[in-house]
Amino acid sequence: KSREGSVELIHLDVKRTFPQLGIFQEGGPLYSPLQDVLCAYACYRPDMGYVQGMSFLAAILILNMDPQNAFISLANLLCRPAHMTFFRVDETQMKVYFNTFTVLLEEHLPRLHTHFKDQRVTPELFLVDWFFTMYSKSLPLDIACRIWDVFFRDGDEFLFRTALGLLHMYQSRMLEMEFIDLARFFTRLPEDMNVDSLFQSIASIPLTTKRYQQVVAQQQESIAMQATAC
Repeated sequence: KSREGSVELIHLDVKRTFPQLGIFQEGGPLYSPLQDVLCAYACYRPDMGYVQGMSFLAAILILNMDPQNAFISLANLLCRPAHMTFFRVDETQMKVYFNTFTVLLEEHLPRLHTHFKDQRVTPELFLVDWFFTMYSKSLPLDIACRIWDVFFRDGDEFLFRTALGLLHMYQSRMLEMEFIDLARFFTRLPEDMNVDSLFQSIASIPLTTKRYQQVVAQQQESIAMQATAC
């Protein structure tokens, strides 16, 4: 990806980042800082450049710190395993994560797993958007920030627990939906979501770090064996 292409995409995406806030729109106080942080990252990591979704991550950071620290935090955040996988579009590792989620969904929400299977709903339909922006695009901003707080404590595993918690919270509603309605639901989650109810739902998912790492390792081994067999 060319540097010029990244800069052009950044100009377009900054205007589409949290439009309801206004502060990231052209002429707003954080329009230039957000653009500067993203351009700096694209120059710092030309191997990755700018990828759509990064603007939401950088915007959350800029809301909480000065641009210089936001850049450092963004660079560190994008080095984490899950983010590196999705932003570099590492298809093999993405498959590992999708398969991991499918296993965990069957373990913790078996009825919903069966319903998704019947409706041909795969994790790619919602996980890509949720993980790319760490829920900042899909959830109300105050709730997304709470999720970020726990993510920085617990790591990638919490992204999976949050996804399972969201599905658990709306399971009864989703069990009544067909594919089209499910796709729409994932794209636009309820705006009246209660943060306490969500975190209670997340807490009800007994996923441990050990189990998460075990399933990831099993899926990596399974995919590696399939590749060898081919």
